[in-house]
Amino acid sequence: MKILVYTSFLLLAAIALLYPQQTSPLVGPRPSQVGDEKIVKSPGHGYLRVYTPEIPLYDEDGLSSWDNERYRINPESGGRARTWFDRRPLALNPGIYDVEIVSWGVDAVEPHDQNDYAKIRVAIRPDRITEVWLNDTDRPKLANPGSPVFTRDAYGDVIGYRNQ
Repeated sequence: MKILVYTSFLLLAAIALLYPQQTSPLVGPRPSQVGDEKIVKSPGHGYLRVYTPEIPLYDEDGLSSWDNERYRINPESGGRARTWFDRRPLALNPGIYDVEIVSWGVDAVEPHDQNDYAKIRVAIRPDRITEVWLNDTDRPKLANPGSPVFTRDAYGDVIGYRNQ
């Protein structure tokens, strides 16, 4: 019996080491930029802007257009989740949120949760904008991508700014 319990413990420990962590490092607000006043309109709210992967849409003639993924925003403190769309800033109450891509087949970022949704934790601060980049095509040209001011996913890709 002791051998079975010990073997089960070792197996669970090995599995935990093989899989990446299930929550990302916390992504925080980006530094303020010229033009933020066009986005930050509601005092006391923070803003979230997520850049999602583009998906090809086909019709009978072939490729017809591109679409961007929807994502779900879940308050870490509990409450109702919201679904939103690529690049559009969303006003949120300050706090910590989980951002999940709704389509399970998109392999844009790691880690994935138990439903195989890409999942990122974000901090929303009053009068600030938090940006998350879930794919390479929307990531801005970073002067120093190795800088410690950035947060990375399990594969080392920059997904936003480090929470400060």
